[in-house]
Formats: sequence, C-alpha cells, structure tokens
Amino acid sequence: MEVTVTNLDHNGRGISKIDGKICFIENALPSEQVEIEIITEKKKYMEATVKNIIKKSDDRVVEKCKYFTFCGGCNIMHINYNKQVDYKVNKVKEIFKRMCKMDINIDEFVKSEQYFYRNKITLHVNNNKIGLYKEKTSEIIEIDECLICNNKINQIYNILKKQDLKNIENIIIRSSKRTNECMVIFEINDDINFDFFANLLVNSVDTLVIKKNDYYKTIFGKGYICEKLDKLLFKISPDSFFQVNTEQAEKLYFKVKDYLGNNDNVLDLYCGTGTIGIFVSDKCLNVVGIEINKYAIKDANENKKINNISNINFICDDSSNALKKIKNDFDAVIVDPPRSGLNKDMIHELFKILPKKIIYVSCDPVTLARDINYLLEQYNFKKISLVDMFPNTSHIESVVLLEKK
Repeated sequence: MEVTVTNLDHNGRGISKIDGKICFIENALPSEQVEIEIITEKKKYMEATVKNIIKKSDDRVVEKCKYFTFCGGCNIMHINYNKQVDYKVNKVKEIFKRMCKMDINIDEFVKSEQYFYRNKITLHVNNNKIGLYKEKTSEIIEIDECLICNNKINQIYNILKKQDLKNIENIIIRSSKRTNECMVIFEINDDINFDFFANLLVNSVDTLVIKKNDYYKTIFGKGYICEKLDKLLFKISPDSFFQVNTEQAEKLYFKVKDYLGNNDNVLDLYCGTGTIGIFVSDKCLNVVGIEINKYAIKDANENKKINNISNINFICDDSSNALKKIKNDFDAVIVDPPRSGLNKDMIHELFKILPKKIIYVSCDPVTLARDINYLLEQYNFKKISLVDMFPNTSHIESVVLLEKK
C-alpha cells in the first residue's frame, strides 16, 4: 500500500497512520510518499518496511554505506546531517515537553564528524563468518569496512576475516585515536591456536587478549591500551567502559567542567574508570568517585597515578548504598548512570545530602527526563547541552545542570 509519512519516532522510524492505527516505517522520512510492506501487526501499532519511494524528501541523502538497509547500526544515515541535528534537538525537546511539562532551550549542540569516529567494535563469529548482526537477528553480515569505525579497526578486521576463526565467539577491537594504540580481544569457547594469532597480529596491534569464562589472558603486549583526553592519559582495559567517540568525549567532559564551575567537594557517581572525576579535578578541592565494578575502580586508581592526581579518591560500592554511608558535605554531584538512569533510592539519597549543583550526564533522554521530573522537587533546571556522540544513529548524549532551589 502507499502511505504518506508525517514525522519520525524517537528511534528514527517514519510514522504514518493506517485505518487509525499508527505504523512505524523503517527508512522513511517526513513528507515522503512511500510504498510499504507491513511486516508486523500488533493490537495498537504496525511495523513496515519501504518497498519503493514514490516521492522523496529533500532531506534524504544517498547512504555511503552499502550495508545500511540491513545492518541497522546507523539507522538515520539516510538523513542530511544538519537535519539529523534538528531531529535530535526536537526529540529531546519533545520528550521533556511530554514527561516534564517543560519547554526547554538547548544551551549548545556539539556536532561531530559523521564517519570513522568509533574507537571500538564488537564483531560476531559463527561458522567461520565474522561481521555484524543483521538488524533484530543473529544472522551475521560480512562487511568490507564499517564507515563509522576508525581506519585501524577496519584494517584489523580485514586481516581477521581471512582466517580460520574456529572456537571464537566474538572479537572486540579497540583503537585509540591520540596514542594510536590498538587492542584485540578474542572471546573464545574452547582453545585456539594462540601462537598463530600472535604471529598474525604482532606487527598490527599492540596487545592481544583472550577472554574465556570471564577470565582474561594477555597473549602479548601490556594487556591494555591508553588514550588521551586533553592533557590527561587514561588506561583502557579489555572490559573498561570508555566513550566510543574520543573527540566528542573530550568535548562532553569540557561541558561538564563548564557546568561544574569551581567547587570545593565534588562527588562523582557511577564514575567508571574515573575519567570525568579526573578530568574536572583541577577545578575542585576534593573529588570522591564511586563505582560498583571493582575492575573499573582498579583502572580508576591507576589513572589517578598515571596523571599524578592527588585530590581524588575512589570507592568501590553501589552508588546509592555508598551515599548512605558518606558523611561529607558536597558542593556538587556528577551523575553518569547507565541507560536505565537513576533509581528512586538514589534520588532519595541525593535529597538527603542536597548538593548545590547536580550535573547529570545521560545517554537516554527518556530516563533523563523521567529522573529530572523527580529531581525538580528540590532543584531548578538551568541548562542542557547535547553532544552528538553517535552520528548517523538516533542516539544522543545530554548534559544537564540542576541547581538547588
């Protein structure tokens, strides 16, 4: 059937209505007239794919990636980049309007390079095929290159895809932008020929690591790589979280520092390997970072030593549980929770210490707006900036400044 697309949903899908029922259409843009095939029909909605574009939007561009229509990783690559920015701005505004009853202004939108920005990829292996999962399936798509991963990652991938990958489940490649170091991690289910892969990769990567049953073994190299943000050096272990877009991560942390201002005592919740806390420490008298992952805390303490930072301390604990035991007075709290956001117990504990400022870093505008709605009981919403960490996808990173009423 033919339909006209009215707007985009928060996942970048076109929206139309058929007999009063909403229809989500992959790879369709507002104002386009498209011929569709319905692939799913539920009680309240339908899902469809585009079979033919009858009338194209002026905002549509030709996708540079030949895997775009079935990979699903870059779900809005078909949209002009400036329109991608507009889409993300409007998406955040609409979410806050709906969930917080607020008309917000965006303080700043930090744009990114569109291609070759990722410093990490996870490749899946099955029946000696290596590649990315086809959208919503476990079918592997073999590729020539990923246009959003840096060139070093693509070079290593093209070496590996020619090899016998028996007993390997996943291969993770991490490559730093500023230090030019590269790490490959094999997740295996049985023994492999370590010597073969060591000889194969020794001139191409800095370290090779094997993971089996949550145990890591370094085959060669130091077992980690390092990356620079501003003048700081950070260790990245095989299982460490590090933002996938190095350039944008640095800009994000500068925005956090700007919103933070000069403070005496700062609490950094969900601190991971300590990147944000260390990055802002030069504007603070004292910083305390809290993280539940013991391996992340180990890296955080090493990052502290590497950068000769003396005014930050790290605690390995659940963030809400640690808050119950901490007696310090904090001028500001930085929160960078997982996609699920803050739980009510955490917000309750924040209300007990009532810092003057809360800087909330979020990768999900929906859970961000939900939590802001609770925090508005004690705080005023002051500013929000958006950092495009993931161009060509519907995802957006946000930084919010809240001040105590």
